[in-house]
Amino acid sequence: MSGNKRVVLIHPGPERACMPELAEALRRAGAEVEQFFMTDDLGKMLDALQGDALPVVVKG
Repeated sequence: MSGNKRVVLIHPGPERACMPELAEALRRAGAEVEQFFMTDDLGKMLDALQGDALPVVVKG
C-alpha cells in the first residue's frame, strides 16, 4: 500500500463483524485502520470519514 492510507471499516453490527483479518492485513500493509459498527455513534464515524479516509463497508 503506497503512502499512509487511512481506512475506515464499517461493519453492520458488533454481532456481525465480518472479515476480522482484514483490519490486521491492512495495518501490515501500512494503513491506519479505524473500525465502526452501524450501531456506534454515527457522529464519530462521520468525523472519521472526513478528509482522505477510504471508507470500506463490510457486508456479511
